[in-house]
Amino acid sequence: MDRVDRCVVLVDAGYLLGAAASLLAGEPARSRITVDHAALIQGLRERAEDDTQQPLLRIYWFDGAPDRVPQPEHRRLRVMPRVTVRLGALTRSDGRWAQKGVDAAMHAELTELARNRACSDIVLVTGDGDLLPGLMSAKEHGVAVHLWAVQAADGDYNQSEDLVAEADERRVLDRAWITKAVRAKDLSGLCAPPPPPRPEIAA
Repeated sequence: MDRVDRCVVLVDAGYLLGAAASLLAGEPARSRITVDHAALIQGLRERAEDDTQQPLLRIYWFDGAPDRVPQPEHRRLRVMPRVTVRLGALTRSDGRWAQKGVDAAMHAELTELARNRACSDIVLVTGDGDLLPGLMSAKEHGVAVHLWAVQAADGDYNQSEDLVAEADERRVLDRAWITKAVRAKDLSGLCAPPPPPRPEIAA
């Protein structure tokens, strides 16, 4: 079966939005930012098609949710064209919320896309070294793997060094790109309402 020349984007939402919050608000709490999801998806699509020089097949959005129940942002995302939402669980451990199953779902999708020769290029928006075996498997199937990072607040890497070393291409989504769709909430005012409670995901 011939490989199809198109690109797929796999987004670890916990990484993308947590790193954006660190960059813009100084801490990785997603409650500190507001996100224009339509603008973010459009930006990801345009950047992926430009970087890979291939038309987009689909954006997979991986995130955690309590009991895997879609939150309002997930319901908005999953009705957008060419966006597929995959949810892992959010579980509480030692007083912190942690994602469960997101890495495994990303790994499975990555290897399946490559094995089925569904695309020529895969863009990974993640920092998690657990995806290294999937990345290497995709390369072995002839897929070019593009690794995107969110600009780190301290100027250092916020990605696994092994992922960075193994990727075919690496790109940094800088502050100017991020702020087209993500903004820090202004919490400086004395009368500012408290942010709505949202489980914070452990890094």
